[in-house]
Amino acid sequence: MGKIYQVVVHGLRGEKMMIDLCNTDEQFKSMTVLQLKEKIAERLPETAGEEALRLIFTDKMLDGNSELLTGFGIQHLSVIQMVMKVPGGLTA
Repeated sequence: MGKIYQVVVHGLRGEKMMIDLCNTDEQFKSMTVLQLKEKIAERLPETAGEEALRLIFTDKMLDGNSELLTGFGIQHLSVIQMVMKVPGGLTA
């Protein structure tokens, strides 16, 4: 059995989720931010879609859904912070 590539996602209330990404190095190198958001959304209540997720790794917001995770320096067992975009707010 091969290695399972995972990341650790810290949630809103301090909970930690282990997210299984893929099984091969080639798949891991081609994983995008959107694919990660989709895998996280599968574990969340139905009211939270991937469009509401904001992911932070080290000091970088994981912007650009088509960007590769490896481009942000994410590796096996990296820790990612998750916050939710809240609707509403003031606009200036």
